[in-house]
Amino acid sequence: MTLNTIKITALLLLCMPAGRSNAQLVVHNQFPCAECAVYDNNGHDLRGFIVSNKKELSDRGSKVNEYSNNTWGYLQIKNAKVPSLDKKGNLNYYQSIDVSLALYKTADGAKATWLARECNEQKGPMVYIKTEDQGKLDLENVKYTQITHELETKKFAIVEYYDSVYNDRDYDILLKNYLLIKNGIIKDLTAYKPIIEYFDNFLSKFTYLSDPVLAPKSFVTFFTANGVKYYAYFNVVNSKLAGKLEVYDIEYENQRAPLVAKIFKKLQGKLVYIYGDDTFGNTLEIEKYARENHFKLKYRKTTTTKKFNDDK
Repeated sequence: MTLNTIKITALLLLCMPAGRSNAQLVVHNQFPCAECAVYDNNGHDLRGFIVSNKKELSDRGSKVNEYSNNTWGYLQIKNAKVPSLDKKGNLNYYQSIDVSLALYKTADGAKATWLARECNEQKGPMVYIKTEDQGKLDLENVKYTQITHELETKKFAIVEYYDSVYNDRDYDILLKNYLLIKNGIIKDLTAYKPIIEYFDNFLSKFTYLSDPVLAPKSFVTFFTANGVKYYAYFNVVNSKLAGKLEVYDIEYENQRAPLVAKIFKKLQGKLVYIYGDDTFGNTLEIEKYARENHFKLKYRKTTTTKKFNDDK
């Protein structure tokens, strides 16, 4: 095998898609190559993410800021596989580390950051290494904590992700309340307005989230925004709402039960609130799955004045 062939093979391995980062193998090297994460990874880096997404970040993030009166945050995230560094500072493409690239829309601009886990361990210490971008970035590159501190002031953060590789524990730890949405699900940007209004109302049903009584509870909701049906589910993690939004695209009766099973397998609480004014015809499947899998159900309309904290 020639040297060029080895380099090409290594690059292909680096760029191959993978499953979620928690399925990635732990590597021996502790740190990723910071320059590679920022601007020197063949376009699979922070610079490439900024170039491809700067306009969309502005368009979408501006709508979220506008419709929420700047009370919600907006993040875009993407995974990059970056070579690790051995103790001598040599690049190792065969022991790559998953790096989360992130773009954040502020009220008057935007910021960029990245983070990884030491040795690519799912629960390893978080890593951000400052590096000079030499004027190669169009956005300010800041440590991720600067962004997360700003997001602490927000009611919710919309986190739009661009691939299926992410470690949701990062967001459970770093963010306040958040809603994961796969990029492309929200096609009409004006849909952010009813989505934000809907979940602001949902949030108002909590007295406060740092309440032990909420720990064993999860939440599922179905709703329509701008003519598109959605469903979302939430767990209470670290005294915060950790949620995910999906398009409801069921067309046939035999698709209902698998969807309900898919949703409930993501829930951590055994007491599940079905929140909303419609289940899109899934009530029988929900109750059957809950009965067979030992979930307790409670239903709440959007007009309820009851607080989730009040139910013991």
